[in-house]
Amino acid sequence: MAGTFSVHIGEAELDARNKAVAKENKTAAAMRTLVNTRARQLADEKPPPDLLVARDALRDARTRQEWAAWHREQARRHRATLTDLIAHHEEQAERLMR
Repeated sequence: MAGTFSVHIGEAELDARNKAVAKENKTAAAMRTLVNTRARQLADEKPPPDLLVARDALRDARTRQEWAAWHREQARRHRATLTDLIAHHEEQAERLMR
């Protein structure tokens, strides 16, 4: 037959290949189990208290810095608005006194 390709594998070789594949599958399953178990252990572990304190202090410092920056910017905006408002009222008072 033209275009037909066939390979004859002996029973012993086929059995050896099947065993090798089964061993690879078993090894891969064992690795997945090991990785999943370790991932669960890491997820369940609690960080040391001093690390939690340091983390909270850093977060609080960042929050204080962000709020301080917001207040400084708000003060700048108010200062600009109030300066213009003061100037407007002074001009109006002067105009009325002419």
